[in-house]
Amino acid sequence: MTQHTPQRFRRKDFLALFGLIAMSIGAALFIVGMEHTLIWLAWLIAPLLWYLGFGIVVAWAVGHILATGRNHNENDSKIRHWIREKLINAAGKVFAEVGFDGATVRDICSRARINEAAIDDHFGDKLGLYTEVLRTSMFAQQEPALNSSLAHPSDPRAALRALIHKWFERMREGGRPAWFAPIMAREMAQPTPALDRVAKEMGANYLRFRTLVGELIGRDPNDARTRMCVHSVVGQILHYAQSRPMLARLWPDLNLDDEGQRRAIADQIVSFSLAGIESIAWSKAIDQDTTLSTTMKAKGTRHGGAA
Repeated sequence: MTQHTPQRFRRKDFLALFGLIAMSIGAALFIVGMEHTLIWLAWLIAPLLWYLGFGIVVAWAVGHILATGRNHNENDSKIRHWIREKLINAAGKVFAEVGFDGATVRDICSRARINEAAIDDHFGDKLGLYTEVLRTSMFAQQEPALNSSLAHPSDPRAALRALIHKWFERMREGGRPAWFAPIMAREMAQPTPALDRVAKEMGANYLRFRTLVGELIGRDPNDARTRMCVHSVVGQILHYAQSRPMLARLWPDLNLDDEGQRRAIADQIVSFSLAGIESIAWSKAIDQDTTLSTTMKAKGTRHGGAA
């Protein structure tokens, strides 16, 4: 956009120049008409040219004011976004090191090199900032994964495969992983009010995940077995994301920075999850058949006895 903006401004300035020229010619013709009353045509053209030029200049001025206001709003929005990101990144590091209770607004703003008043302006208070740190990190991982599953609306197995692959990769490449894991470990051990706020926002994503798994096992999204399947899938992914120090000691050859190994692990999670889910779906079908057969036999016995 920046390449075209100067060109648009030159066109607008040229239009204003044209308006000024029209006003000048109109005024000149009016003066000439006053001195030479026989040139009656000048009396007719002069007002038209002057008002035309005046209208063009006014239109240019209004357009310039509006464009300046839009640019100011865009710049202001970019600055506010930049400040938010600076505060979130600085706060994430501080919260990971000393926790929510140990973190201070002064320390966070000192690292971000931003005035302390910015936290109240953008987040309300320290808890609001901490909530945003959790929210942006968690949604940065979840949203792309869930959106990738929507590419296969008619194939739940392919949708789950896409979700697991994307989520596992996002656990490595996105969501500010350098400090997100320590923060979540602290949050699980000592929950703050921020967890309640984030959990409410995660409800929609949680329902989407349960609906997908529910289709695979033929159960309602609110069914307890559906929820357990969802948590089993998530648990496998989180294990690799949050247990790297222990995994490095138990499995020295594991390198999650290697794309080939990550893809192999993601494939394993997919295969393991689908096998378990399909087994549950199959066992449910067997249970239904058994229940139906038992019911039919019971009815047959009653009818036979009656006969």
